[in-house]
Amino acid sequence: MRMLQAFTVLALVAGNAMIAQTATTPPNQVLEESLRKGTDAMRAGRDEDAAKWFKEAVDANPGNPTAQMELGVAELRLGRAADAADNLRKAITLSADLQGANLFLGIAYAQMHRVNESIAALGREIELDPKNAQAYMWEGVVQLQDGHPEKATEPFDRAAELAPNDLNILEYRGKAHSEVAFASYARMAVIDPDSWHVHRVQGQMYSQQDRHKEAIAEFLEAIKLMPNNSDLYEELGAEYRKSSALELAQQAYAKELELSPSNPIAMYNLAKIDIETNRGADGLALLRKVTANYADVPATYFYLGLGEFEAGNPIAALAALEKAHGMKPEPQLAPRIEYELSRVYRKLGRIDDANRAAHEYARLREQNSKLNPAVLSAISSEFGSAEVPVAGPKN
Repeated sequence: MRMLQAFTVLALVAGNAMIAQTATTPPNQVLEESLRKGTDAMRAGRDEDAAKWFKEAVDANPGNPTAQMELGVAELRLGRAADAADNLRKAITLSADLQGANLFLGIAYAQMHRVNESIAALGREIELDPKNAQAYMWEGVVQLQDGHPEKATEPFDRAAELAPNDLNILEYRGKAHSEVAFASYARMAVIDPDSWHVHRVQGQMYSQQDRHKEAIAEFLEAIKLMPNNSDLYEELGAEYRKSSALELAQQAYAKELELSPSNPIAMYNLAKIDIETNRGADGLALLRKVTANYADVPATYFYLGLGEFEAGNPIAALAALEKAHGMKPEPQLAPRIEYELSRVYRKLGRIDDANRAAHEYARLREQNSKLNPAVLSAISSEFGSAEVPVAGPKN
């Protein structure tokens, strides 16, 4: 089971933490030696041996909370949830603030299908250690397995905030949110199967599957039912753009801006298409308005620079592109900025700067390809087959 796999990883981590805790226990040679051997056995996956050594530690000192907890964890790994819960409760009785004990007790209760007690134990662990990502994760796991994904999303979100690179947390979080979304969409379809909301959601789902033709059809159906919703035109324009239907995308974005004339995203969407479809003057006017009145965004300055350069204004283009460059653009945009900078520098006769930008463009492309080959393909598609020519020496 996936739940058991997550527990196994957690238990191994806990074994490392428990060694540190034993350093504070009263001197007792049998106790300490048994705890050490038990921890070594657990690390090696010899759970029966670990349980034997931890039982010896408990017999040597029944009042030691760490020994009780270690034995409880070993029994939990062996599938003896009831016995594990007994020892974990003893550990908590001996030391109410013993970190980790309530976490494993919550897991034991979960395996015994005692949901309310599991949630309560995990809640106590979180009170003791508010930054314990595993406790939040297990709270979500329990809620999810009890059939309440809507109650699982919040603890999973908190766990992901605390441990953003934990694959178990990310997997469970995605599952919970997906189940909540599916339930919402299913309910929408029952309430009104031909509503614009349902068509929009279906369009979004097609879009995620790269089924752009079907997505366009759904957004058009939604627009028939809600013709004054500017967001629908934004999504329709994005699907036309992905389908390389730039003229239709331009029309959709123009309608979006007509319906939402003060919307900077609508201005940006239309300006970007204008510049890419040789309507540079219109695009520049919109981008200048965006940069003058709304929050700074690297992509806006990139397209402003691109438009200024195509309009024969290399100095203005350089100012916009250098601003975009200094704003820490995302990986997909950074190489494009260097590409355009190399062109502008070359136009202005700044050959050394042009060479530097061209080499930086090549370096970023290579870097992106190593991180994710799909990123390089996406970046390259923006330029077609064009490459940045390296400027030669100045005459």
